[in-house]
Amino acid sequence: MGSNCGGKWKNKWGRDVLFMGRILNFLKPGVRTAIVLPQGRIDNASDKYIRKFIADLCRILAVVGLHGTVCKPHTGTKTSVLFVQKWDDVLCPKKDDYPIFFATMQKPSKDNSGDKIYVKDPVTGENILDHHGHLIVDHDLYSHDGLTPEGIAEAFIEFAKSEGLSFFQ
Repeated sequence: MGSNCGGKWKNKWGRDVLFMGRILNFLKPGVRTAIVLPQGRIDNASDKYIRKFIADLCRILAVVGLHGTVCKPHTGTKTSVLFVQKWDDVLCPKKDDYPIFFATMQKPSKDNSGDKIYVKDPVTGENILDHHGHLIVDHDLYSHDGLTPEGIAEAFIEFAKSEGLSFFQ
């Protein structure tokens, strides 16, 4: 049995769409979540009904495009992380128009074989270890204990504070 979605009849739903719908329906008002989706679900014009469904239930906080190698060796599908907060009268009052944080990961963190790329000392070429003696993956998602530059997470925190989002007031 199909369903009517945005004026178009849908007979089939992708597993990722069904999974996302289930997650969003289970969220309590004001609660946040992050969902990893194929990038096409965010970009494709034909998936506008999915974006409308999300926006009806939640405030879209951020969309972060991950590098194409992040999910290797398991898949080569480019993915995005969608961050949302379910509408709530107190924590997240519904708005029709609001800014959304967008970012794209620039550093790959893995090579084409799916092996992690580590931060190297520019002088010696040796892998750098963190304060716990662990290797540091070379990415731009967040600063690793101040040993790497600030990244997307720190930029989102500034965005959230400037927007007065309930979880950063």
